[in-house]
Amino acid sequence: MSDSIQLVKFAGLLRSGVSLEQALAAIGGMPSSVGLRFLINVAIDSGSAVSDEVEAVAELVKSRERLIQRIDVAHASPKATARLVIWLPVLILLMAQLVGWNVLDSILGTPIVLLSLICGLVLLLVAKLITSKMLSRAKPTQSYIGFFLMGVAIESSAGSNLAKAKDRALNIYQEVFERLPAEKELEQLVHLEKLVNETGARVSGLLLWQAQSLQEAELVRTEIKIEKLGVRLMLPLGLGVLPAFVLLAIVPLMVTTLGTK
Repeated sequence: MSDSIQLVKFAGLLRSGVSLEQALAAIGGMPSSVGLRFLINVAIDSGSAVSDEVEAVAELVKSRERLIQRIDVAHASPKATARLVIWLPVLILLMAQLVGWNVLDSILGTPIVLLSLICGLVLLLVAKLITSKMLSRAKPTQSYIGFFLMGVAIESSAGSNLAKAKDRALNIYQEVFERLPAEKELEQLVHLEKLVNETGARVSGLLLWQAQSLQEAELVRTEIKIEKLGVRLMLPLGLGVLPAFVLLAIVPLMVTTLGTK
């Protein structure tokens, strides 16, 4: 069950009059997701049936999940392309052997073909190592940016003033995540605190909006990184795989073809 579905179910139970403890038991106890665990702990700590706020947070989490799925798909494309290009020369060589070209005899009987094969495999291995490292660097990582602001929004909606809501949410955040919130979130909270004091705006709405903005900005940066990856992969694939293709496939096939005439 996704985080957003668990939150919606949790909020629905609260709206129907079920206590926080009963609602938590109904969704199977404390979830494994550290972000969801933080939000539910904040809801329990607030001591109020904050179903509206939990539902609003669930919408943010749902939007985040959709973006993460889109990023995972985007990351799969260059990964699949790299695998196909890297293994293409090997597949061509195997297919040639299977259709009766006797490439294996040329490799074993001709030193120059064997040397070509070894050099091609070395180039292919180097290209694979470089592309694997590039793909791992661009792989989407779990980010809980904005969750602290969501927690403060839940605490403030339960009746706590902003300073108290911040302290309570901060204590729970440190217990669950075992670290401080991101510097961006703390900076945005200070900015929002000044804005609320000056305008009297409803703080929970501003906090949720800012949490969504931070999440979207983080995920957009990941998307851009993956889009750039497709271009950067051309370098190791072009300099490594293309020469390897010639050494692994073209040279053995040419020698085999000439040897059969």
